Amino acid sequence: MTSTFRRIPRPALLGAACATAMTAAVLLAPHAGADDEQRVAAEGTEHRAGCSYQLTAVNVVGYSSGDSGATVTFFDDGQVIAAVRVPTIGSTTTTWHPASAGEHLLTAKVDSITTRWITPATVTVEPSTGSGSAACGLPSFSG
Repeated sequence: MTSTFRRIPRPALLGAACATAMTAAVLLAPHAGADDEQRVAAEGTEHRAGCSYQLTAVNVVGYSSGDSGATVTFFDDGQVIAAVRVPTIGSTTTTWHPASAGEHLLTAKVDSITTRWITPATVTVEPSTGSGSAACGLPSFSG
């Protein structure tokens, strides 16, 4: 019995190698819409003095993160709002009650292996329009 050896043309091998390399590059590249910046975010778009808002230390999460159990301290214009632990699973959040109208610089620092400040947010707070929960408007249920 005689076996035959069939030679694959070089252009075909080169094309296959390029296709494999391009596929690997696409699969290993970061997602174009990926948001991995650690920053402070305040819920809502309109903020009023005397109302309550959730602040989140975005991308400071415990799930499969070295920050799990670390302390995040939130600040409003340099004044401590709260110090919270990064949960095992979920977002690092606290409640913010702006007392006055005007620009507020919301910052946070993470005390993990090293202390690091995360990207702050500047929020404009409008004066209160009344008293009680009616002054704060209806809660937003949009996701």
